[in-house]
Amino acid sequence: MMVLHFILVLWQLPQEVIGFILSRRCIKCERFGIPYYRWKLGSSISLADFRILGNESVLFHEYGHSLQSMYLGPLYLLVIGLPSLIWCALKSYTKLFSNTDYLSFYTERWAEHLGRKKALGVSQGHG
Repeated sequence: MMVLHFILVLWQLPQEVIGFILSRRCIKCERFGIPYYRWKLGSSISLADFRILGNESVLFHEYGHSLQSMYLGPLYLLVIGLPSLIWCALKSYTKLFSNTDYLSFYTERWAEHLGRKKALGVSQGHG
């Protein structure tokens, strides 16, 4: 099990390093068996196993991003992280996509789908 964990850390090393740095000033929490960190910013970010939340209501969605990181490894930041960050900024700070559903963007739709699977498992007692 330790070997698998070590391989996953190496596979996601850029996200692990950034997540570790960002989480240092956060409060560690856990809900539904999912560890996460709370910070005072309103937005949330997931980097490997570091789910850093501004609001607990997005826990399963951010868990979905963590799974994306596990699947994509070193490609996560380019395929999911950067596009997701840009999408969030465009939605939050411009009127360009004000009438577009946040989950219509591929990174968010996929994370939501993965997170809903976890939420369904939790609701059925499979934590």
